[in-house]
Formats: sequence, structure tokens, C-alpha cells
Amino acid sequence: MNKIAKSTLAATAGVALLMGGAGTLAAWSDGSFAPLASRISAGALQLSDPSSSVWRDETGAVITLDGYRIAPGDTIIHETTMQLTAHGENLRGEILLDPASIAPADPGAAADVALADLLAASAAHTLDGHPGTRFTATPGTRTVLVTTTIVWPEGGTPATDNAAMRGRATLADLSFTVTQTID
Repeated sequence: MNKIAKSTLAATAGVALLMGGAGTLAAWSDGSFAPLASRISAGALQLSDPSSSVWRDETGAVITLDGYRIAPGDTIIHETTMQLTAHGENLRGEILLDPASIAPADPGAAADVALADLLAASAAHTLDGHPGTRFTATPGTRTVLVTTTIVWPEGGTPATDNAAMRGRATLADLSFTVTQTID
């Protein structure tokens, strides 16, 4: 083998060795790590039991549900105040009526089921007098007013209205849930 061939072979081998490391050419590096002196914790949303509660009819008169007979076209309004506590930053949420709050007095009675279904389907809510039930919370505790409007729609079909005639529904134990929303 001549000198040029040996030199070419040696150079090719050297390049191949360098390329085989693919980026492993020696380069000094150094790192620094931030000290772990801080902790992060999860936040929370809490809703207290209602502190006050009142039922009204569409005229604004206070009513007692026991013995109240609702009919097509009637509206009843429930107002309650609760304490909303927010632990954390940038918390958004929603306060909703638990669907099980409007229930047939007797789940086996067709009229009771029809009335409860009709009333539950119409339930609409406001939070602090504003449409909707979504909020943005600041850390701390504040009083919120939740208003639930329940309507027996006027002009419903006779089949729907008649199915609920003489039905009984339980509304005394309205309960609410608070849920964090991400939007």
C-alpha cells in the first residue's frame, strides 16, 4: 500500500470515528439548579349550607310549600344565601342545583313523577341577581345569592299537563353544588 492510500485510509477512519460519536465532541458544560425552597398547594372551592332560604310566588309574596297547589302558568321562586369560599388563584366555577333536589313525592306514582320532571326541566338559576351561575372567585369567603325559578309552563300540551295533575313533588331540600370550570 502506498503512502497516499495509507493516509487516505487513516483520514477516512479518523473522520468515521469522529462521525460515529455524532455530536459527542468534547464540549464543557455546567448546570445550575434552582433551590427547592418553595412549595405549591392545590386550591379549593367550598359552598356552605344555606344560611337563609325563602319561597315566593310570581307576585313576590312569600309562600309555604306545604299545601301550595301549583298549576299550569304558575311560577315559584326560591332564594337562598350561602357562603362561597375560594382557596387559590384564578378560580372559576359554577353553582348548580342538584338535579335530585326536585323529586317525586312517591317515585311509584305516575303523576308525582310527571310533576317532578316538568318542574325540574324548567328550573333556571341566577347568581347574585345576574343571569347564569358561573363566577370568578377571589381568594376568601363571600356571600352569594342563588335564585332558582321554577315554572309550570303555560300553554303546555294537555297530555303533559294532565299527566302531572294531582302530582306531588318534593322541593324542600334544594341542594346546590359548586364545581370548578376551566374556560
